[in-house]
Amino acid sequence: MKSNKNKLLILARDSAAYARIIQDADLEGLEVIALDAIDEAERDFQGVNIILGEPDLIKPILPCMEHLEWVQSTWAGVRPLMEPDCRKDYQLTNIRDVFGPQMAEYVCCHMLMHERQSLKHFISQQQKQWETIVPGQLRNKSMGILGVGSIGQSIARAGKFFQMKTKGYARNPISCEYIDKEYTKTDNLKAFVRDLDYLVSTLPDTPATMGLLDGSIFSAMKPESVVINVGRGNVLDETALVDAVCNGKIAGAVLDVFKTEPLPIDHPFWTTKGILITAHTAAVSFPLDIAPIFMENFKLFQSGAPLKYCVDFNKGY
Repeated sequence: MKSNKNKLLILARDSAAYARIIQDADLEGLEVIALDAIDEAERDFQGVNIILGEPDLIKPILPCMEHLEWVQSTWAGVRPLMEPDCRKDYQLTNIRDVFGPQMAEYVCCHMLMHERQSLKHFISQQQKQWETIVPGQLRNKSMGILGVGSIGQSIARAGKFFQMKTKGYARNPISCEYIDKEYTKTDNLKAFVRDLDYLVSTLPDTPATMGLLDGSIFSAMKPESVVINVGRGNVLDETALVDAVCNGKIAGAVLDVFKTEPLPIDHPFWTTKGILITAHTAAVSFPLDIAPIFMENFKLFQSGAPLKYCVDFNKGY
Protein backbone atom coordinates (compact mmCIF):
# COMPACT_ATOMS: atom_id res chain seq x y z
CA MET A 1 0.00 0.00 0.00
CA LYS A 2 1.41 3.37 -1.05
CA SER A 3 1.48 6.35 1.29
CA ASN A 4 -1.77 8.31 1.40
CA LYS A 5 0.23 11.52 1.04
CA ASN A 6 0.92 12.26 -2.63
CA LYS A 7 1.77 15.49 -4.40
CA LEU A 8 0.74 15.88 -8.04
CA LEU A 9 2.20 18.33 -10.52
CA ILE A 10 -0.06 18.91 -13.53
CA LEU A 11 2.04 20.26 -16.36
CA ALA A 12 -0.06 20.80 -19.45
CA ARG A 13 -1.21 23.66 -21.64
CA ASP A 14 -4.72 23.22 -20.25
CA SER A 15 -3.66 22.34 -16.70
CA ALA A 16 -6.48 24.32 -15.07
CA ALA A 17 -9.09 22.09 -16.73
CA TYR A 18 -7.31 18.96 -15.53
CA ALA A 19 -7.04 20.39 -12.02
CA ARG A 20 -10.76 21.20 -11.84
CA ILE A 21 -11.76 17.67 -12.84
CA ILE A 22 -9.31 15.99 -10.47
CA GLN A 23 -10.08 18.27 -7.52
CA ASP A 24 -13.83 17.82 -8.05
CA ALA A 25 -13.25 14.08 -7.70
CA ASP A 26 -11.89 14.74 -4.19
CA LEU A 27 -9.19 12.07 -4.37
CA GLU A 28 -8.04 11.32 -0.85
CA GLY A 29 -4.47 12.19 0.04
CA LEU A 30 -3.65 14.13 -3.15
CA GLU A 31 -2.23 17.65 -3.19
CA VAL A 32 -2.38 19.31 -6.63
CA ILE A 33 -0.17 21.91 -8.31
CA ALA A 34 -1.31 23.01 -11.80
CA LEU A 35 0.97 24.84 -14.24
CA ASP A 36 0.81 25.58 -17.98
CA ALA A 37 4.59 25.94 -18.24
CA ILE A 38 7.72 26.04 -16.12
CA ASP A 39 10.06 28.98 -15.82
CA GLU A 40 13.33 29.13 -13.93
CA ALA A 41 11.67 30.65 -10.86
CA GLU A 42 9.24 27.75 -10.52
CA ARG A 43 11.57 24.80 -10.16
CA ASP A 44 11.09 24.07 -6.45
CA PHE A 45 8.78 21.06 -6.35
CA GLN A 46 9.67 19.61 -3.00
CA GLY A 47 7.60 16.51 -2.33
CA VAL A 48 6.16 16.10 -5.83
CA ASN A 49 6.08 12.37 -6.57
CA ILE A 50 3.55 12.28 -9.44
CA ILE A 51 3.38 14.24 -12.69
CA LEU A 52 0.43 14.39 -15.09
CA GLY A 53 1.25 16.20 -18.27
CA GLU A 54 2.70 16.58 -21.74
CA PRO A 55 6.01 14.78 -22.35
CA ASP A 56 7.69 17.73 -24.05
CA LEU A 57 6.98 19.94 -21.03
CA ILE A 58 7.92 17.24 -18.53
CA LYS A 59 11.31 16.33 -19.99
CA PRO A 60 13.23 19.49 -18.93
CA ILE A 61 12.22 19.21 -15.26
CA LEU A 62 12.93 15.51 -14.73
CA PRO A 63 16.44 16.11 -13.29
CA CYS A 64 15.10 18.24 -10.44
CA MET A 65 12.24 15.91 -9.45
CA GLU A 66 13.91 14.29 -6.45
CA HIS A 67 10.94 12.24 -5.26
CA LEU A 68 9.40 11.27 -8.59
CA GLU A 69 7.67 7.88 -8.66
CA TRP A 70 5.20 8.04 -11.53
CA VAL A 71 4.54 10.08 -14.68
CA GLN A 72 1.18 9.91 -16.43
CA SER A 73 1.50 11.23 -19.97
CA THR A 74 -1.50 13.00 -21.49
CA TRP A 75 -0.36 11.74 -24.90
CA ALA A 76 -0.22 8.29 -26.45
CA GLY A 77 3.32 9.03 -27.69
CA VAL A 78 6.08 9.57 -25.14
CA ARG A 79 9.11 10.04 -27.39
CA PRO A 80 10.55 13.08 -25.51
CA LEU A 81 10.85 10.92 -22.40
CA MET A 82 12.63 8.14 -24.29
CA GLU A 83 15.73 10.19 -25.17
CA PRO A 84 19.04 8.68 -23.98
CA ASP A 85 19.70 11.64 -21.66
CA CYS A 86 16.39 11.21 -19.80
CA ARG A 87 16.18 9.49 -16.45
CA LYS A 88 14.09 6.32 -16.42
CA ASP A 89 13.86 5.45 -12.73
CA TYR A 90 10.09 5.92 -12.40
CA GLN A 91 6.87 4.39 -13.70
CA LEU A 92 5.67 5.88 -16.97
CA THR A 93 2.12 5.41 -18.24
CA ASN A 94 0.54 6.76 -21.41
CA ILE A 95 -2.94 7.10 -22.91
CA ARG A 96 -4.62 4.30 -24.81
CA ASP A 97 -8.15 3.38 -25.88
CA VAL A 98 -9.12 7.07 -26.16
CA PHE A 99 -7.82 8.41 -29.46
CA GLY A 100 -9.16 5.69 -31.76
CA PRO A 101 -12.53 7.31 -32.61
CA GLN A 102 -10.91 10.68 -33.36
CA MET A 103 -8.26 9.06 -35.54
CA ALA A 104 -10.91 7.03 -37.38
CA GLU A 105 -12.87 10.21 -38.10
CA TYR A 106 -9.74 11.90 -39.44
CA VAL A 107 -8.78 9.00 -41.71
CA CYS A 108 -12.32 8.53 -43.05
CA CYS A 109 -12.68 12.27 -43.59
CA HIS A 110 -9.63 12.39 -45.83
CA MET A 111 -10.39 9.16 -47.66
CA LEU A 112 -13.86 10.51 -48.44
CA MET A 113 -12.44 13.88 -49.50
CA HIS A 114 -10.13 12.03 -51.89
CA GLU A 115 -12.85 9.81 -53.33
CA ARG A 116 -15.38 12.63 -53.64
CA GLN A 117 -12.62 14.94 -54.99
CA SER A 118 -13.63 17.69 -52.60
CA LEU A 119 -10.60 19.88 -53.24
CA LYS A 120 -11.27 19.88 -57.01
CA HIS A 121 -14.87 20.91 -56.33
CA PHE A 122 -13.63 23.71 -54.07
CA ILE A 123 -11.27 25.00 -56.74
CA SER A 124 -14.03 24.85 -59.36
CA GLN A 125 -16.30 26.86 -57.08
CA GLN A 126 -13.59 29.48 -56.53
CA GLN A 127 -13.26 29.76 -60.30
CA LYS A 128 -17.07 29.75 -60.78
CA GLN A 129 -16.79 26.78 -63.11
CA TRP A 130 -19.50 24.11 -63.31
CA GLU A 131 -17.56 20.87 -63.64
CA THR A 132 -19.04 17.40 -63.54
CA ILE A 133 -16.30 15.60 -61.62
CA VAL A 134 -17.00 11.88 -61.37
CA PRO A 135 -16.40 10.69 -57.80
CA GLY A 136 -14.99 7.42 -56.56
CA GLN A 137 -16.26 5.42 -53.60
CA LEU A 138 -14.74 3.69 -50.59
CA ARG A 139 -16.73 0.50 -51.07
CA ASN A 140 -14.40 -2.35 -52.10
CA LYS A 141 -11.33 -0.10 -51.82
CA SER A 142 -8.43 -1.64 -49.87
CA MET A 143 -6.96 -0.07 -46.75
CA GLY A 144 -3.78 -1.28 -45.10
CA ILE A 145 -3.15 -0.28 -41.48
CA LEU A 146 0.41 -0.20 -40.13
CA GLY A 147 0.04 -0.79 -36.41
CA VAL A 148 -3.15 -2.49 -35.24
CA GLY A 149 -3.44 -1.40 -31.63
CA SER A 150 -6.56 0.28 -30.29
CA ILE A 151 -6.22 3.15 -32.78
CA GLY A 152 -5.64 0.88 -35.76
CA GLN A 153 -8.60 -1.28 -34.79
CA SER A 154 -10.88 1.78 -34.59
CA ILE A 155 -9.77 2.80 -38.07
CA ALA A 156 -10.37 -0.74 -39.39
CA ARG A 157 -13.84 -0.77 -37.86
CA ALA A 158 -14.69 2.53 -39.54
CA GLY A 159 -13.40 1.20 -42.85
CA LYS A 160 -15.70 -1.78 -42.57
CA PHE A 161 -18.67 0.59 -42.22
CA PHE A 162 -17.83 1.73 -45.76
CA GLN A 163 -17.40 -1.89 -46.88
CA MET A 164 -13.68 -1.55 -47.45
CA LYS A 165 -11.21 -4.41 -47.64
CA THR A 166 -8.78 -4.23 -44.73
CA LYS A 167 -5.28 -5.51 -44.07
CA GLY A 168 -3.24 -5.09 -40.92
CA TYR A 169 0.51 -5.10 -40.32
CA ALA A 170 1.80 -5.48 -36.76
CA ARG A 171 4.69 -6.85 -34.69
CA ASN A 172 2.52 -9.56 -33.16
CA PRO A 173 -0.41 -11.68 -34.36
CA ILE A 174 -3.52 -9.55 -34.84
CA SER A 175 -6.81 -10.30 -33.12
CA CYS A 176 -9.32 -7.95 -34.72
CA GLU A 177 -12.59 -8.89 -36.39
CA TYR A 178 -12.35 -5.87 -38.69
CA ILE A 179 -9.07 -6.97 -40.31
CA ASP A 180 -9.52 -9.29 -43.30
CA LYS A 181 -5.88 -10.26 -43.70
CA GLU A 182 -2.96 -9.87 -41.31
CA TYR A 183 0.77 -9.48 -41.79
CA THR A 184 3.42 -9.57 -39.10
CA LYS A 185 6.87 -8.03 -38.97
CA THR A 186 8.32 -11.21 -40.49
CA ASP A 187 6.20 -10.75 -43.59
CA ASN A 188 7.24 -8.76 -46.62
CA LEU A 189 6.13 -5.15 -46.24
CA LYS A 190 6.21 -4.71 -50.00
CA ALA A 191 3.68 -7.50 -50.38
CA PHE A 192 1.50 -5.79 -47.78
CA VAL A 193 1.37 -2.46 -49.66
CA ARG A 194 1.25 -3.77 -53.23
CA ASP A 195 -2.52 -3.65 -53.83
CA LEU A 196 -3.55 -0.95 -51.35
CA ASP A 197 -5.66 2.06 -52.21
CA TYR A 198 -4.89 3.61 -48.81
CA LEU A 199 -1.91 3.00 -46.55
CA VAL A 200 -2.56 4.28 -43.03
CA SER A 201 0.27 4.44 -40.48
CA THR A 202 -0.48 4.60 -36.77
CA LEU A 203 3.02 3.49 -35.76
CA PRO A 204 4.83 5.00 -32.75
CA ASP A 205 8.25 6.66 -32.86
CA THR A 206 10.76 3.91 -32.12
CA PRO A 207 14.11 2.86 -33.62
CA ALA A 208 12.33 -0.03 -35.34
CA THR A 209 9.92 2.28 -37.20
CA MET A 210 12.51 4.84 -38.34
CA GLY A 211 12.26 5.33 -42.11
CA LEU A 212 10.15 2.22 -42.55
CA LEU A 213 8.23 3.80 -45.43
CA ASP A 214 10.99 4.57 -47.92
CA GLY A 215 11.40 4.79 -51.67
CA SER A 216 11.31 1.03 -52.14
CA ILE A 217 7.92 0.83 -50.42
CA PHE A 218 6.44 3.71 -52.41
CA SER A 219 7.68 2.10 -55.64
CA ALA A 220 5.89 -1.12 -54.69
CA MET A 221 2.54 0.68 -54.28
CA LYS A 222 -0.11 1.34 -56.92
CA PRO A 223 0.00 4.75 -58.64
CA GLU A 224 -3.52 5.32 -57.28
CA SER A 225 -2.46 4.78 -53.66
CA VAL A 226 -2.67 7.42 -50.94
CA VAL A 227 -0.53 7.44 -47.79
CA ILE A 228 -2.12 8.72 -44.56
CA ASN A 229 0.15 9.17 -41.55
CA VAL A 230 -1.44 9.75 -38.13
CA GLY A 231 1.21 7.93 -36.09
CA ARG A 232 4.61 9.60 -35.92
CA GLY A 233 6.67 11.43 -38.53
CA ASN A 234 9.79 9.31 -38.16
CA VAL A 235 8.20 6.44 -40.11
CA LEU A 236 8.46 8.38 -43.39
CA ASP A 237 11.47 8.98 -45.58
CA GLU A 238 10.31 12.51 -46.36
CA THR A 239 12.50 13.02 -49.42
CA ALA A 240 11.37 9.71 -50.89
CA LEU A 241 7.72 10.62 -50.28
CA VAL A 242 8.02 13.93 -52.12
CA ASP A 243 9.72 12.12 -55.01
CA ALA A 244 7.00 9.44 -55.07
CA VAL A 245 4.18 12.00 -55.20
CA CYS A 246 5.89 14.29 -57.72
CA ASN A 247 6.73 11.42 -60.05
CA GLY A 248 3.37 9.66 -59.90
CA LYS A 249 4.54 6.59 -57.99
CA ILE A 250 1.63 7.20 -55.61
CA ALA A 251 -1.38 9.51 -55.91
CA GLY A 252 -0.74 11.57 -52.79
CA ALA A 253 -0.40 11.76 -49.03
CA VAL A 254 -2.24 13.18 -46.03
CA LEU A 255 0.15 13.95 -43.18
CA ASP A 256 -0.67 15.00 -39.62
CA VAL A 257 2.70 14.26 -38.00
CA PHE A 258 6.24 15.21 -38.94
CA LYS A 259 9.86 14.65 -37.93
CA THR A 260 10.11 18.34 -37.00
CA GLU A 261 7.11 20.17 -35.58
CA PRO A 262 6.09 22.84 -36.36
CA LEU A 263 6.93 21.99 -39.95
CA PRO A 264 9.75 24.29 -41.15
CA ILE A 265 8.55 27.05 -43.46
CA ASP A 266 10.90 25.93 -46.24
CA HIS A 267 9.87 22.28 -46.11
CA PRO A 268 8.77 20.88 -49.52
CA PHE A 269 5.62 19.38 -48.01
CA TRP A 270 4.09 22.87 -47.98
CA THR A 271 4.21 23.23 -51.74
CA THR A 272 4.12 19.68 -53.11
CA LYS A 273 0.92 19.19 -55.09
CA GLY A 274 -0.76 16.04 -53.85
CA ILE A 275 0.41 16.34 -50.24
CA LEU A 276 -2.11 17.66 -47.72
CA ILE A 277 -0.84 18.58 -44.25
CA THR A 278 -2.57 19.19 -40.93
CA ALA A 279 -0.86 20.43 -37.77
CA HIS A 280 -0.86 17.33 -35.53
CA THR A 281 -4.58 17.64 -34.83
CA ALA A 282 -5.89 14.21 -35.88
CA ALA A 283 -6.52 13.41 -32.22
CA VAL A 284 -6.46 15.87 -29.34
CA SER A 285 -6.00 15.19 -25.61
CA PHE A 286 -9.18 16.55 -24.07
CA PRO A 287 -9.05 16.76 -20.24
CA LEU A 288 -12.51 15.18 -19.94
CA ASP A 289 -11.15 12.09 -21.71
CA ILE A 290 -7.69 11.98 -20.11
CA ALA A 291 -8.35 12.90 -16.47
CA PRO A 292 -10.46 9.78 -15.74
CA ILE A 293 -7.57 7.59 -16.89
CA PHE A 294 -5.25 9.37 -14.45
CA MET A 295 -7.77 9.05 -11.62
CA GLU A 296 -8.25 5.34 -12.22
CA ASN A 297 -4.49 4.86 -12.26
CA PHE A 298 -4.08 6.98 -9.11
CA LYS A 299 -6.34 4.62 -7.19
CA LEU A 300 -4.23 1.70 -8.41
CA PHE A 301 -1.08 3.61 -7.43
CA GLN A 302 -2.41 4.20 -3.93
CA SER A 303 -3.23 0.52 -3.48
CA GLY A 304 0.14 -0.63 -4.81
CA ALA A 305 -1.51 -2.44 -7.73
CA PRO A 306 -0.01 -2.47 -11.26
CA LEU A 307 -0.86 0.65 -13.26
CA LYS A 308 -2.70 0.59 -16.59
CA TYR A 309 -0.91 1.47 -19.84
CA CYS A 310 2.65 1.17 -18.56
CA VAL A 311 5.35 2.12 -21.06
CA ASP A 312 8.36 -0.15 -21.55
CA PHE A 313 11.41 2.12 -21.62
CA ASN A 314 13.28 -0.43 -23.72
CA LYS A 315 10.59 -0.64 -26.41
CA GLY A 316 9.51 3.02 -26.30
CA TYR A 317 5.79 2.25 -26.02
